[in-house]
This record gives sequence, structure tokens and C-alpha cells, in this order.
Amino acid sequence: MKKYLAILVAIILIASVCAMCACNDNKLTLYVPDGAPALSVAKIVNDKAVGKQAVDTVVTTGEEVVAKCSNGEADMAVLPTNAAVNICKKRNDYLLFSVNVYGVLYIVGTQRIESLAELQGETLYSIGLGNTPEYVFKKVCDTWGVKYQGENAIDIQYQTDATTIIPQILNGKAKFALLGEPAVTQLMAKAQDKGIEVFNLFDLQQLWQEATDSSQNGYPQASLIVKKDLLTDEFATQLMASLTANSAFVTANCSSLSQLLGKAGSSLTVTYTTELIARCNLTIIAAQDAKADIASYLSTFGITSIPDSIYHENSN
Repeated sequence: MKKYLAILVAIILIASVCAMCACNDNKLTLYVPDGAPALSVAKIVNDKAVGKQAVDTVVTTGEEVVAKCSNGEADMAVLPTNAAVNICKKRNDYLLFSVNVYGVLYIVGTQRIESLAELQGETLYSIGLGNTPEYVFKKVCDTWGVKYQGENAIDIQYQTDATTIIPQILNGKAKFALLGEPAVTQLMAKAQDKGIEVFNLFDLQQLWQEATDSSQNGYPQASLIVKKDLLTDEFATQLMASLTANSAFVTANCSSLSQLLGKAGSSLTVTYTTELIARCNLTIIAAQDAKADIASYLSTFGITSIPDSIYHENSN
């Protein structure tokens, strides 16, 4: 009898271990770049789940997010929409699920100006060579005939990231800059501490809307892609519910967001406020409902072929 009891106990222990391993193996990984993209999934970071499905969120560099998707390691990822579309086109296992960020770019300066044309003849330090900041800014300039090439044009000096631009504004070596949130808010705070006046001159989201006659303020800058085999009707519904509830979550938890995202890997030292969150344009739209905006936006990158097959089609 004792022998049978020992065998039964052993079977139960083995089953328990197997169940735990299966549970751990079933945990999904969401990769997301630091900044506004991470803010767009803060509720998932907090809940560590979508519905009953466990999710680990890793906040890292944009380059690593693209790499994790390119090799198929990411279950889900938020990344620049142009990169998201390219990955979905090259691989058959991801679908474009939602647009999460509708633009976070602003032009700031230590001198007030009233129009983009006044930047001609000036130096503008900018992030994003070969990516959204470059293409959006040049599209807006082209619309209003503002020169960024040739004689008396804007001298655009592209930098690796905001950390190399902010010190140049603060030490007076740079007068104008094109930056994204939350870096703009970081710059403003540091400038105030030093007694330097920095003006928020232009909202590129608003200028893009005017330039493209879009119904949406801004452009679909960052999007979420998800492994195709994960998108059951139940999981897709729960995922959209989490994303949609994110806006209320981040607004209600401003004071703890920096710590929350920091635990997931964020390196930003910024105090989130309702004003900053609003400027990050966390607009969750199902990708299939944003096709026109996505097509218009990606045309500036020379991407004109976007097959319908890369979009997740809602069952509703």
C-alpha cells in the first residue's frame, strides 16, 4: 500500500512540475521601444497579462525590437509602422493589429518664430535620419514650399538621438531642434532648471494633418504586430480591450508610470503628467480601420504596396 501511495505522490509531483513548465512556456513576450510606444502598453505592463494570458513586456531599443521580430522571437511588438509593415510582408507569421501612437514630434527653439519658413537659413538639429522625423518634416516642408536643400535652406543636422541634442540646446550651441516626446518635456524641465527659455514652436502632427488633409490628427507612427497563430477571436478581443483601456490607466496612474516602465526596462527619467501623456498621442485604432492613414503615411517612405493580407481583420 505504501508503495502505491509513493507512486501516486510521485505522479502528482511530476504532473505539477509539468503543469508549471507548460504555464511558463505559454507566457508571451511583448517587445516595445522606450518612450511613447512603451506608454501605449503600460496597462499590459502593469497587468502582466492580456485577459488570462500571461505576458512579459520588455522595454528596449527600437533596433532590438526590430531584430526580435525579424527573427520571429517576439510574440508581439510595438515598432515604427514602416518597419511593422515590412516585417509583416517579409514574414507570414505576423499580422498588423493596431496603431498605437499617432505622432510625437515637435519643433522647439530658444527663439520664437511664427512659421516654418523662418527656419530657412537656420540650423535645425533633428533625430530620425531615414525614419519618421525626416520624412514627416520634409513632407510638411514640401507642402508649404519651405526649402531644406540648396541656398538659404534649412540646414538639418541629424543626430543619433535626443541625448546628443538636448545638451547642445542647453549650452547654447543649438537654437532649434526637432524632437519627440517625452524628450521634449525632459528638455523643457532641464532648461527651466537652468533658467533657459525654450519654446514649443510647432506640432508636427497638426502640420501633417493640414498637409495631407487627413481626418486624423497626426500619422500612424507606431503600430502593434502580433503572431498570427495567437489571434484567436477571444485573445484579439481581450488584447484590444487592454489597449483601449490603456488611456484611462495611464491618466489615472501618472505618478507611478516612470517606476512601472522602469521595471520593464525603460531608461527614461521623466515625470509623467496628463499634459505629457496627451502630447504622446496614444490613439488606439484597429489597423484595418486605419488603412487609409497608413497608406498615406507610408507613401512618404516609398512604400506603396501594402497587401490586405498583413492586416488582422476584426471578427466584429
